Amino acid sequence: MINHFMRYYQVYKFIKLLLYFSIPLMILMILVIYIDPYNIIRKEKNQTLIELKEISSKVNYPLAALQKYTNTPSDTIILGDSRAASLNEKFFKEITHKNVTNLAYGGGTLQEAIDTFWIVSKIYVPKEVYMGVNFNLYNALNNKNRVLEANKIRSSLSSYLFSKYCIKSTLLILKSYITQEKVSIERPSMTREEFWKYQLDISGPYFFENYKYPVAYFKELQKISEYCHKNKIRLTIFIPPTHIELQLKIKEYKLEKEYKKFLDNLQSLGFPVYNFNFSNEMTVNKDNFNDPFHFNHSFAKAIIRIITRDSKYMQMFHEEYRLFNQ
Repeated sequence: MINHFMRYYQVYKFIKLLLYFSIPLMILMILVIYIDPYNIIRKEKNQTLIELKEISSKVNYPLAALQKYTNTPSDTIILGDSRAASLNEKFFKEITHKNVTNLAYGGGTLQEAIDTFWIVSKIYVPKEVYMGVNFNLYNALNNKNRVLEANKIRSSLSSYLFSKYCIKSTLLILKSYITQEKVSIERPSMTREEFWKYQLDISGPYFFENYKYPVAYFKELQKISEYCHKNKIRLTIFIPPTHIELQLKIKEYKLEKEYKKFLDNLQSLGFPVYNFNFSNEMTVNKDNFNDPFHFNHSFAKAIIRIITRDSKYMQMFHEEYRLFNQ
C-alpha cells in the first residue's frame, strides 16, 4: 500500500514539475499565436501591431515578403537585394498609380530573386516585374538561399510557430512594445567613415576575390524572360548604382571581361535594361550614397522615375535619362 502511494506521489511530483516548466512555454506559444509576427495565421488589422511587425522583416526578409504577397498580391513586384529593397513602394505607387510589392531582400542573392519570382507566380501572376541585378550578385559562388526555407516554414503551422524566426520576432516585438523604443537589428556600430572603409576594404573584396561565371543563373534568367514573354509580363532589369570607388574594384580584380559578359547577358534577354552603375555625376558624389554599395533616398526616387518611364520626369530631366542609358 505504501509502495503504491509512493509511486503515485512520484508521478504526481513529475507531472507537477512538468507543468511548472511548461507554463513559460505555453505562455510564449499563446503570445506567438496572438502576435503572429508574419501574419500567417491571419491578416493583421491592429495598426500598432502592423507597425511593430516591421521588426519581423529584418529577422527574416523572405518570410515576411512572401507572406505579404500571399495576403495582398499585386500586379507589380520588385526583386533583388537591399539596393532594390530601397525602392519605396509608396513612391512607386505615386508614380505608377499601381499597387507594388517589394520582394527584394537585404543581403539577398540572385538565386533568392529567381526562386521568389517562381514562388509568387504560383500565387498570383504579376503584370510587371522590376529586377535589380548587380554584378556582385551575378556570381555562381554567391549562392545563399533563404527563400526555400521561408516558403517551407509558411506551408506548415507547426513549423512556423516553433521556428526561431517566429519566436525571435515575437520577443523583439514585445520588447519594443513594452519599452516603447525602436529595436535596432542591422545598424553597424561604426561611424559613417569607418563603415565606408569597411565596405571598400572587406565587403567589396569578398565579392570580387572569388568569381565564377554563373552559367545556371543565366539559364534561369532566360527561363524567366521566356515566361514573361509568353505571359505578357513587362520585365524591367536595372543595375543599381554603386559609388565609383566600388566600381573601380572590378578593374582592380581584373574582372572587366566578366563584367562585359554580365552586361551582354542581361541585354540578350529581350527586355529593357537600365544600367546606373557607371562613372557619372551621381556616382562620383559620396553625398548620394549611404555607403559604397547603397544609394540614398533621393537617388532611389530618381531610379524609380527612370525605370517606370515617368514621362514628366523624362521631359524635365532628359539629360539625366540619356546619362543613365548611354
